[in-house]
Amino acid sequence: MSVQERKQRERAERERLIVATARELAEQQGWDAVTTRRLAERIEYSQPVLYSHFRGKREIIGAVALEGATEMATSVRAATAGADGPRERVAALARAYLDFAARNPAVYDAMFQLDGGLAF
Repeated sequence: MSVQERKQRERAERERLIVATARELAEQQGWDAVTTRRLAERIEYSQPVLYSHFRGKREIIGAVALEGATEMATSVRAATAGADGPRERVAALARAYLDFAARNPAVYDAMFQLDGGLAF
């Protein structure tokens, strides 16, 4: 493994840590509690390190929203795959959607309520 590959891997790991920590903090205390200062303290990196990955909280919210969209899509696909017929698929889809929102309210907010800077 080259030095370049190692640095890219470490950078990706830091980015995942930032997103996971933001998500955890938002689920525990709400999005108002998610600040770059608090995130930096929690992950034990400086604020400039966070800014080298994301321009600010808005982009972090966007990253959480993208992660959540992937998870929700996986849940919906799994729920509808075993359903027999169109009515059952729609009901399974609705249950999976609502269950995801109930289990992940801060992620749901990032996806549908907050400005994460994503163009849909």
